[in-house]
Amino acid sequence: MTKYAKKAAAVIALAAFVATAAVAQKANVVYVDGGVSIKSTAGKLRAADFGSQVSFGESVITGKDGMAELKLENGSEIRVSHNSVFSYTNVGTGAESRQVLATTVGKVSYKLNKATGKKPLIQTNSMVAGVRGTEFTVMAGRDGSVVLEVTEGIVDVESQGKMVTLVKDEGVEVTPGMAPGEKYALLGKELDFSNWNQGKIDAFLADPVAGLERVDAQLASYQKALNDLKKPYAAGTAAWEKAVADYKALLTTGDTEAIKAFQQATLFPLQDARATLILNMRYHALNYLSVRRYVLSNMYLEMKGRYPLKRSAEVNAFFTKHATMLAKYETVIVPELNPNDY
Repeated sequence: MTKYAKKAAAVIALAAFVATAAVAQKANVVYVDGGVSIKSTAGKLRAADFGSQVSFGESVITGKDGMAELKLENGSEIRVSHNSVFSYTNVGTGAESRQVLATTVGKVSYKLNKATGKKPLIQTNSMVAGVRGTEFTVMAGRDGSVVLEVTEGIVDVESQGKMVTLVKDEGVEVTPGMAPGEKYALLGKELDFSNWNQGKIDAFLADPVAGLERVDAQLASYQKALNDLKKPYAAGTAAWEKAVADYKALLTTGDTEAIKAFQQATLFPLQDARATLILNMRYHALNYLSVRRYVLSNMYLEMKGRYPLKRSAEVNAFFTKHATMLAKYETVIVPELNPNDY
């Protein structure tokens, strides 16, 4: 193989590499108490300990007696409370890459320093938030609802195309599939997460079908975002494949100046744009998976435990709709995932 053929192979392989290069970013575990695990991108669990590192694509999972504190590269601090799941990932590539700090379930507190480049996104099952150097706490309930409370700085909370801006000592609750609710004042103390979460479970049990419908609306927003990217991805892939073919032909000429110019002006930009689309599509698919894993599963277990055999029409309606939602997940989202995601 000539050096140019080797370079062509390396360039073609780079498209896959760009999508995972951000894994080099790390969060350091600086304190652990009780049972805490780190779930890798391959789906494997390892025990968290002082000095453990969490890379993009990994999650921190705490048990009922567990708690962990993490520090990001810029000194930002994250505290993961018991019975919680925090995920550390990114969206976009290169200069457009943004950290995504996700509270999947439970309670996570953030103390974020000013970041260089794009500011991080705060993700939950029901909303996203943009921050401006701040301290806040995110509480994710078992029904998919979320509360975000700010103790310092400013946070923009967005859901279903609507945004609410929170400042110091303000909070807001977001219900799955709905816009943010009205802001409220903290009045000197943080919301009691355990009582709030139990209230959400009780409300779900009072009308389980309505609870599923709210979650279904949230899942629909992730599906739409994913579908909106498919056409640009198909066009970007076609353009990139043509560029690769043209590049291979150019390599046979041995014209190093023309090869370099084509790389910089055509091949690499198309490659980066396609990689960004891949990451963004995966971002929405994984959000859908997160709701499936941590919200729908919790709802199912709550109902299954209470109604193992004898069921009313309302309970049967819940299980019927739940089965329909799982079937939709298998059809719409599973093809976008890889085996390590399960």
